[in-house]
Amino acid sequence: MSVLSIGKRWETDWVDDVDVLALGNGVQVKVMHRDDEAGLINMLIKFPPGYTEPEHQHDSEHSGVVLEGVQLVDGQELHPGDTLHAPANVPHGPFHYPEGCLLFTSFRGKSARHEID
Repeated sequence: MSVLSIGKRWETDWVDDVDVLALGNGVQVKVMHRDDEAGLINMLIKFPPGYTEPEHQHDSEHSGVVLEGVQLVDGQELHPGDTLHAPANVPHGPFHYPEGCLLFTSFRGKSARHEID
């Protein structure tokens, strides 16, 4: 028996994000790996064109990689292959997705849910 956990992008369905990040409004996620005991969740996040992710924080640190599209962060354009890291409990954003965006993001900590003031 293998100790590997394999997530295949095409075999995992997109779901409207109402629970994982709690963003809604057209954002969709594919949870590729989750280990609640270790506080780890790896996912694909799809932001629709024109979406603005409000300033927020999480009870976890996270790192992301842009796979498709553009993410605007603090006046900088992030393109495929560019990365972003945010520590836990530190406000960040807003982020803008003018043409939509696909991100791979890994969260480590208590919760990936967005806390928005």
